[in-house]
Amino acid sequence: MFLNRLIKTNPQLLKTAFEFHRSGIINPDTYVLDLDSILENAKALIETANDNSISLYMMTKQIGRNPKVAKAISKVGINKAVVVDPWEAITLAKEGIKIGNVGHLVQIPSNMLEEIIRFSPEVITVFSLDKAREISNISKRMGITSKLMLRVIGPDDMIYNGQVGGFREENIIKSIKEIQKLPNVEIEGITAFPCLLFNYETGKVEKTENAITLQRTIEKIRKELQLQINQINMPSVTCIETIPLLKKLGATHGEPGHALTGTTPLHGYTEQKEKIAMAYVSEISHLYEDKAYVYGGGFYNRSHLKGAVVGNTYDNLINNFLLAEDNCSESIDYYGTLELGKNRVKVGDTAIYCFRTQIFVTRSKVAVVEGISRGRPKLLGIYDSLGRKIN
Repeated sequence: MFLNRLIKTNPQLLKTAFEFHRSGIINPDTYVLDLDSILENAKALIETANDNSISLYMMTKQIGRNPKVAKAISKVGINKAVVVDPWEAITLAKEGIKIGNVGHLVQIPSNMLEEIIRFSPEVITVFSLDKAREISNISKRMGITSKLMLRVIGPDDMIYNGQVGGFREENIIKSIKEIQKLPNVEIEGITAFPCLLFNYETGKVEKTENAITLQRTIEKIRKELQLQINQINMPSVTCIETIPLLKKLGATHGEPGHALTGTTPLHGYTEQKEKIAMAYVSEISHLYEDKAYVYGGGFYNRSHLKGAVVGNTYDNLINNFLLAEDNCSESIDYYGTLELGKNRVKVGDTAIYCFRTQIFVTRSKVAVVEGISRGRPKLLGIYDSLGRKIN
């Protein structure tokens, strides 16, 4: 899947990851980010977004909140970030990255609100009147006005486990009227999540019931309150392929994350304009019976990984694919498992994977590399999974 696409579209990244590991520049459990390709992807996303009058926020959780990459993306034109939680907001803001949307997946804790508000986020997503009141009180004390985005949930919407929260559609008008009474806050936008999802049966990205709820809510707000909604944010699977769909659905904003590294589900199953720009490097730790075990720490349960190429020379590696076994979600991924079959591998061999991930929830290191596309790869730094530079 993704590994095949990597080999076909960005073999220079595969070779660089292999050579960096063999030479000791990087250790196992390291994601290698191809900065050149990420920026190419960002530029292509910007062009498509401009053609469709869609504004973009970059999502960096997938790449470990990496400030080096975020700064580079900002310079080419996606100059604001959507942050998954307030800790990510702090990491990026302290590196000079402007915050576009905060609070959408993780609400801001009460004692952190003032610090986050001082970063001047474009919008703060809220799930409740209580959080809106907190923001109002702090904004009044600070002498500023904060713009809010309300997350709406309809009766038939899908919500991921661990991400429940928002304003019920049937109560949204009443809730807005209550928020309008609060000082120092304004309603800027409405959002829902997820609005688009990849259908593995059809091989296409389709709108969800959540997107229909959002459309219904916007129409109701405009009709009953004559309220101007400046931001209609429809996140999930934002990429070149789906940006025209966002426009068709009435969105004003999208939030590319996996599109920047070419690892949305679309990229695993179909040819897309964004190039795969991320690979995961490990090493054979030991062999036991008919399986090989690689160092873990970076495996992600929703990655749909299929396997890895393994070898101690590049020619051997490229022709030596081993199927992977899924790690049990109940266990810590100290190791990843590969089926040997008829393949021959040795302890110390390099193993390279390519799959969808969320680096910020791993224990991995992140190597940012430029110059891969020019044949002159240069390591810009190694970071931890939360964006802190190690060396």
